[in-house]
Amino acid sequence: MHSLDQHYRDIDTCLLVIDRASGTVVDSFGSLPLSASEGLLERDWRDALGIPADGTAVISQALAAEVATPIPPTIIGRDGERDCVVGGMLVPQDWQGRRAVLLFLRELALPLEPDLESNIREQDIIAVLGVHLLEFSPSWGAAETERLMMDLRSGMQQILREEDLLGLPEGATITVVLRAIEPEAALDISRALLSHLHQRLGGRGGGAQYARACVGLSQRLEGQSALEALVAANTALLQAQAGGEERIRFSSPWDPQALAARSLNASGAFRDSVIDATAHSYLQSLVNLPFRRDPEYTEAVLRHTLSQPGLRAVAILRLQADGAPEVLAAAVRAAGQLRVSGPGKTPRDVQAAQRRLEKLALDPGQAYADSGFAVFPLLEAERVWGQILLVDEHLTEPGFRPGSGAQQFLGPRLHASLRIAATDDHPIPVREMEKGIEGYVLDNMEGAIDQAVFLSRVDIPVAVIGEQGTGKLYVARIVHNEAGGEANQFIPVDCSSFRNRSEAWARIIAELQQGQGRTLVFKSLQMLHVDLQARLGRILATRTVSDDQGGSKYIAPNRFIALLPAEPAVLLKRGDLDERLAGVFAGFPILVPPLRERRRAVLRWAHKILEQESAATDRRMLGFTPDAERALREHDWPGNISEMRQLICNALTRTDKEWLTPVDLGLYLGISPDGRAAASREPSFLELLQEKRKVQPQYVPSSQDELRLALGEALSTSLATGVLRPLGLWLDDEIVEASCSRFGDDARAVAEFLHTRPRNIGRWLPRVRERQAERDGSMLWQDTRKLVRQWIMDTPPLAQSPQQLAEDTLLALVLQECEGLSVAERAMIMGVSTPTYQKRLKQYQQDN
Repeated sequence: MHSLDQHYRDIDTCLLVIDRASGTVVDSFGSLPLSASEGLLERDWRDALGIPADGTAVISQALAAEVATPIPPTIIGRDGERDCVVGGMLVPQDWQGRRAVLLFLRELALPLEPDLESNIREQDIIAVLGVHLLEFSPSWGAAETERLMMDLRSGMQQILREEDLLGLPEGATITVVLRAIEPEAALDISRALLSHLHQRLGGRGGGAQYARACVGLSQRLEGQSALEALVAANTALLQAQAGGEERIRFSSPWDPQALAARSLNASGAFRDSVIDATAHSYLQSLVNLPFRRDPEYTEAVLRHTLSQPGLRAVAILRLQADGAPEVLAAAVRAAGQLRVSGPGKTPRDVQAAQRRLEKLALDPGQAYADSGFAVFPLLEAERVWGQILLVDEHLTEPGFRPGSGAQQFLGPRLHASLRIAATDDHPIPVREMEKGIEGYVLDNMEGAIDQAVFLSRVDIPVAVIGEQGTGKLYVARIVHNEAGGEANQFIPVDCSSFRNRSEAWARIIAELQQGQGRTLVFKSLQMLHVDLQARLGRILATRTVSDDQGGSKYIAPNRFIALLPAEPAVLLKRGDLDERLAGVFAGFPILVPPLRERRRAVLRWAHKILEQESAATDRRMLGFTPDAERALREHDWPGNISEMRQLICNALTRTDKEWLTPVDLGLYLGISPDGRAAASREPSFLELLQEKRKVQPQYVPSSQDELRLALGEALSTSLATGVLRPLGLWLDDEIVEASCSRFGDDARAVAEFLHTRPRNIGRWLPRVRERQAERDGSMLWQDTRKLVRQWIMDTPPLAQSPQQLAEDTLLALVLQECEGLSVAERAMIMGVSTPTYQKRLKQYQQDN
């Protein structure tokens, strides 16, 4: 031991061994930079070191947590002949058979030496300026940092007053003493300093390109030493540098506690700490225990807890209205057996411990351990609702004690499994799902609904106009219902589902001549073949159809509604709609606004859809978390209500929880890491008025145009990363899968749409599905696959194969962007062999 003592003296370091249970110093080696008149051994470490009460936080918390922790600048020798500042390290380590910690201490150099007391007078304000977020590299290190700080010091001289004291740089900090000044004025000077210095930091490269300056302030009060004021300002600086937007911070009595929290967690996931293996294993077992909302889960927890060493009985207590605990469930070990009992059948051991507990009159939120028993609070939504009572097997020997993590984990789960109702004065801090929303969600779509009600009174063709998924079909149903139509007389006719012209016309002419009082709703009318559009336009305009004798007869008296993506005049101009058919539906259009223009209705729609889908799958859902609601509101909803329904359905398949989160939804807009909503501002009335005046007809790209852009982006990303993907092969796969989805796996219809033979579909599908995992795993492909599906769903039967059209689009992009690639690499991108690529290239060049 003598050699160990000499070793620490030689390196100007002191090692103290502190008993973890009592906090007394049991051994010491080396020497402190001060004399301890009463010695160090067998004294409480606080008294032995003379640490001020507000400086013990880090060491106290590290002792309690048994975690290895760096010691920040700490004053020792407060009541001795000389006080000084030390730093070091605390390490939990058993010592000669007892639980102990090793405390290594070493004196630190002080700024503003040699005469600190005369440099910092009473009422002076100390400002410690520090620069952080520096990045060391082979070209930037301590020498470059020292040059930077000297340059910043020169800038500070331009701002500070003559009477102020400006110290030399110490690492990345500079200490300033502001004399004869009020705290408010010190804040103003600090703001001026930071503004000036950040202008000097701006534009710097190297390790200072992200540098950020902060200031910690403290005033030397009467009876306070200069060293205490300096350490307080330094601690305030460390707190300001810890994060957030605070650049200037005055010292606070709570700063040491915050510093302790950071010190104990400074190493992140790799903690050097004493781990209670039994408590850790218990917590892991609880996490793995399947959760159920019934008493069986509580029974499983009781049995598992009672299986831990040193316990005779376990009970779950509920706090009644008067604060008295009531036993809800208990388990006891007797004659080698475990017995679980419910209310009214409390075991004697539990009754005895409960009587002792009642005599103590403890705060229900307070954990307590005594000879023979222990009690811990159970919380749900930060509210103490009960306790878990542990009865030890032996009075003189404490049994198992669960850690804080296990207590927190059990609180809400036992609360739910025992079905304890929450009181009104402690509501769950999440808005529950709005239920029972009847009919259409009322928002600024009310104008479309009112128009539908009005037009139901007249017998004229109606066009309902809006983007995909906005609710056009619902508006059409309003027209039908308000006109007195029966539910089975509402007939949607999807013009995008027909395999050929003959099938389309046979269905349409049959519907036109059947019954009366029906409402025929033509979906995607613009996708009907142009010849059929002309014939339908003539029939609807004249309300007559040719008969078998070459004459004409009136069609059945029905209503006609067209669901269109744009106004008939726009579709006519594009060449998507026949002139006469456009004229039939142009008279009384109903405009359905997209969901992005009805943001106030987003959450009501989301709650309505969640209620519908959870009921359909027999799921108990409570709603969305606040972050999920924020993300829902901020999303642009290009697919409108249809997209929202699909998104919520997918989220329900990803989680078994009762609340949907942004992770479940895959939406993250409007969410910030600090938990606050992203800043947004409602436009003023004048801004809205000006926007309306500026509205111009905008070009709306077709799904094929969007597909081309997505393919170009996927190709560019692939080239930028240097990882070539078989985009042509994936494109072919997606077209086949989307076509099968569109035609319900009808091989004949799929083959006709793809201009191939039905047997080819059967040959292609196994290989397509084999490659699905590869496509699923590529992030650059996900947007493209969605657009391929949309293109196939929206496109009417084409004169050429969709596969050929898509391959030509990709080939054009390859020729445009891949000049530096070899022929073999281009063939790899197209997903074909080199000879096949050359053959297709030759054909493409001939056709174009």
